[in-house]
Amino acid sequence: MSATQHLPRTGTGPHGAAERPSATDPAVVSSVGPHVLDLVGGPRGAIDGGLPPLLFVAVHAIAGAHAPRPTALAAAIGAAVTTGLAIVVLRLVRRETLKQALAGLAGLTVAVVFAARSGEARGFFLPAIYVDAAYAVIFAVSAALGRPLVGILHGLLYGSRGQWRTDARLRRLFTIATGGWSLVFALRAGVQAFLYGADRPDLLAVGKLLLGWPLTILALLLTLAYLRRATADRTGHGDAHPGS
Repeated sequence: MSATQHLPRTGTGPHGAAERPSATDPAVVSSVGPHVLDLVGGPRGAIDGGLPPLLFVAVHAIAGAHAPRPTALAAAIGAAVTTGLAIVVLRLVRRETLKQALAGLAGLTVAVVFAARSGEARGFFLPAIYVDAAYAVIFAVSAALGRPLVGILHGLLYGSRGQWRTDARLRRLFTIATGGWSLVFALRAGVQAFLYGADRPDLLAVGKLLLGWPLTILALLLTLAYLRRATADRTGHGDAHPGS
């Protein structure tokens, strides 16, 4: 189901057809919340994404107590890959969407390559650190250049494209939200980088889990709440001063 199918209809056009509400309509902002949470995977996405790294670390710790380091790493890699493939097969058997599972498998493959080439368990988490750091920079630069990514994504989601750029208040809103997302990615990258430097793959797995979907969903909900409040204030202001 597409995002536009969740949008409420308000009013009618000159020919009696229902008009599409504005992308800044508070009702529209409220209606998109569950849909966006579905896009980021929801609880199932968090479980599917968290299992491989947790099993990687658990198997590495158990095997490492009884076998040489290369053997323990190979066993951990095998456990993670097997889990990732099992998730894809399970979704396939249940005729569920494979998009997120395949994306997770691709990321898992990259992580496994880094771990195998470095010969260290912590190498498994290095690609995610690079990605989060890159996102932090990209979001920050887009806000600094006056092209906040949150505004661009909002426009693509609602089909409003760059209409928000004509409203100084909305530009400021999206710039602040984009800066917030930059901080989220920077926090994730910073914590993971610290644990990587301390060579704590066990804590890296926990950090990846806690700073992954839970933090992303929390940041998303805060962004939607911020946008809803701002657009509601804007609408209320407009209603209170119809002649302005």
